[in-house]
Parts: sequence; structure tokens; C-alpha cells
Amino acid sequence: MTKLFSLIAILVFAVCGISPVSAHDGIVRECHPPERPENDQDDVAWQAFIKQVETFRHCVSDKMQWHELAAVRHNETARLEVERWNEFVRSSLNAPEDFPWPE
Repeated sequence: MTKLFSLIAILVFAVCGISPVSAHDGIVRECHPPERPENDQDDVAWQAFIKQVETFRHCVSDKMQWHELAAVRHNETARLEVERWNEFVRSSLNAPEDFPWPE
């Protein structure tokens, strides 16, 4: 399962053209919902509102995608660190002689 997750993460990065590091390069804009016009019969105000709704939707979607990519990166990094630790234990420690646990 973790290999499948890793492959999916790599595929996502490759397809999006994003390196894992870019997940923290920063999304800085805030998303602000538009205010509905008081007069629904004002076509100009209503069309402006519809455009603002689309802008808000895109902003929220972009932020969600940014956070999801960051989560994938964090999970992959955590998995790799555990692998590094496990490899170190297998190759460098003669447990429990070299690294006894407290009793």
C-alpha cells in the first residue's frame, strides 16, 4: 500500500509539473467570499457577483490542492525518514548490545 501511495505521489508531481519542494513555496493569497448584491434584479451587479463567485471558487480550489500536495509531501518525507531509521538499525546497530533499552 505504501508503495502504491508513493507511486501515486510521484505521478501527481510529475503530471502537475511540480516538485515536492514547491508544495511549501507558498500560496499567500486569502480567499474572500463575495457579498451577494442586495438587489437581485440589477443585472450588472449580479454578473459582477457571479464573476466574484467563480474567483472565490478557484481560490478555494487552488488552496485545497496546495494543502493536499503539502500533505502528500509530508507523508512521503515521514515515510522516507522511517525507512532511513530502519536501515540504520539494520545495518549499524547490533541491538540490543549496542543500543539496550532501559529496563
